[in-house]
Amino acid sequence: MIIGAMNSPKNDLVSELQLFGEMGFDFVEITVESPAATPEKIAANKKAILDTLHSYNFGVLSHYPWYFSVAHPYQTIQDAIIREFARAFDAAASLGAKYATIHTEFMPAGIQDRPVHRAKTIDSVKKLHKEAAERGLQLLIENYNASSFSIKEFKELFSDLDTGMTLDIGHASTSDGEGMSNYLAQFKKRVRHVHLHDNDKRQDQHLPLGAGKIDIAKAVAELKSFYDATITLEVHSSDREYLEASKDRLEILWYGKEHHERNKEYQMPKK
Repeated sequence: MIIGAMNSPKNDLVSELQLFGEMGFDFVEITVESPAATPEKIAANKKAILDTLHSYNFGVLSHYPWYFSVAHPYQTIQDAIIREFARAFDAAASLGAKYATIHTEFMPAGIQDRPVHRAKTIDSVKKLHKEAAERGLQLLIENYNASSFSIKEFKELFSDLDTGMTLDIGHASTSDGEGMSNYLAQFKKRVRHVHLHDNDKRQDQHLPLGAGKIDIAKAVAELKSFYDATITLEVHSSDREYLEASKDRLEILWYGKEHHERNKEYQMPKK
C-alpha cells in the first residue's frame, strides 16, 4: 500500500510538494488545475517541480478539475474542454505521471435527457482515453454519485472501453453514492487507484479520517482484502496537520500500530 496526497490548486505547487515530502508521503497526485497548477504554471516552473519531486523520490499521478464537463450539451464547448484536457495531460506527462483520473459528468439533472447524457459521457471518455494513451497516461474514471453516473451506467461504459477506475470511497459513501461494497461487487477488477476521505454519510465533505461517520476501519479492511497499491488521502482541511493525522490513521489500520511506530522511527529517528 502506497500513500499519497493531492496538492491544493490554490497553493504554490513546489511548496505543496515540499510539505508532503516532509510529512513522509510516498507519492503526489498532482491536480492540474487553476489557479496555481495550470498547464502554463507547471511549464513555467517545470525544473523546480521536477527537482522537488526527485528530491523526495515521489511517484506522480495526475488528476483533473471536477468541473471539466464530459457531457456538455453544446458540442463546440465540449470539443474545447477536450482540448483543455489534452493540454493538462501534456503538463502531467511532462512531470512523469502515469495515471490520469477524470470525473464523470456533473451537469445538473434536467439539462438534457439521460440517454443523451450517458452517450455523450461515453463518447468523451473514449476520446480522452485516446488522448491520454498518446501521452503515456493510463486514463482512470472516478465515481461520484448516481446522478453523475450510476453503477449501471459505469457497466455500460466499461463494456465499451477497457479502462480502469479510481474508487473514491468518500464519494461512494454519501447518501446517493451507491455504496463502496456495491462498486466493488461490480468493478473490483477495474480498481487501479483509490481516494480516501471522510464525511457525514450524506454530503461530499473531504474530511480527515475519523472526523465523519464512515466506518473507515471497515472500509480499509474491505479494501485490503484485494488491493495493495496507491491510495490518495483527499483531505481538504486548510489545517494540514489533519492530513498528516489521516496518514498515520491509515497506516495503523493497514499495518498495525507496532509497524507504524517502527516505520515512524525509521523515517524520523529521535535525536
